[in-house]
Amino acid sequence: MRIGFIGFGEVGYEMSKGFLTEDPQAQFFVYDPLYEKEETQQRAKKTHATLFSDPQSVAKETLDVLFVAVPASFAEDAWRSIWSELNEETLYVDLTTASAQVKQRLGEDMLNEKRTFIDGAILGALKVYQHKVPIMVSGTGSTSLIDWGKSAHMNLTYAGDLPGDATNIKFIRSIFTKGLSALLHEVMQAADKLALDDIILDSITRTMDKEPFEQIINRLISSNVIHSQRREKEMENVIDFLNSHGIEPQMTKATRDKLKTITQANILEKNQGDPPKDWKQVMRLINCT
Repeated sequence: MRIGFIGFGEVGYEMSKGFLTEDPQAQFFVYDPLYEKEETQQRAKKTHATLFSDPQSVAKETLDVLFVAVPASFAEDAWRSIWSELNEETLYVDLTTASAQVKQRLGEDMLNEKRTFIDGAILGALKVYQHKVPIMVSGTGSTSLIDWGKSAHMNLTYAGDLPGDATNIKFIRSIFTKGLSALLHEVMQAADKLALDDIILDSITRTMDKEPFEQIINRLISSNVIHSQRREKEMENVIDFLNSHGIEPQMTKATRDKLKTITQANILEKNQGDPPKDWKQVMRLINCT
């Protein structure tokens, strides 16, 4: 394996360590703006990577895959800096968290040049999974990357031929994963302050464990359509309760505001007064406004 990285932070370093477990003869050619820093030098040394002082030198190498893994704000500049060195044989993968619009623009330009461009969205912990971290991929060349990655036991999932789709999936998932973590923080902060943490944990656990997740989604989203106005008023009381105990009700306020939006959408009226059957019907009704 001959692999390039533009950006050799946690992403490149952890993936390289993983690739070496699959192929001790794997070769890495890397560039990082902080190439002079001791940490970067040590990362290159530990993975036997050739560390360059400019990104063009990486792109000039004969590579199976070149990954760009820089901060999102530098993604487009990183690609443009190596544009003249791109070829038709290498698989080019963007692992940044740049927006779908940026990746679509890059993908179109790459397609015009008959280059592959793969939008890769990392969906797990790199320090845990390294090169086997779940990655959603979309764009031209995605299926080729999946084929290439099989020998290294990479965990790649095809999301389509359009760059940006993988990123959109990551961002939408983040609403849930990051939102849930923040919500649980607020819940357990209140529970701990009132010395009710074990009881609350047991109660929530039993609620979440009693049915499959999709059934939970159906029940919660569908019932919001029917009970949003009542729940909105309940959240007002919860906000007062949290304030009285010195806890900032940020997530609770967001819940109240979302319930208010659901109430104002008049979903039941749009469905001729019939309660929606499942969450998909709710989304179709609310997105048609």
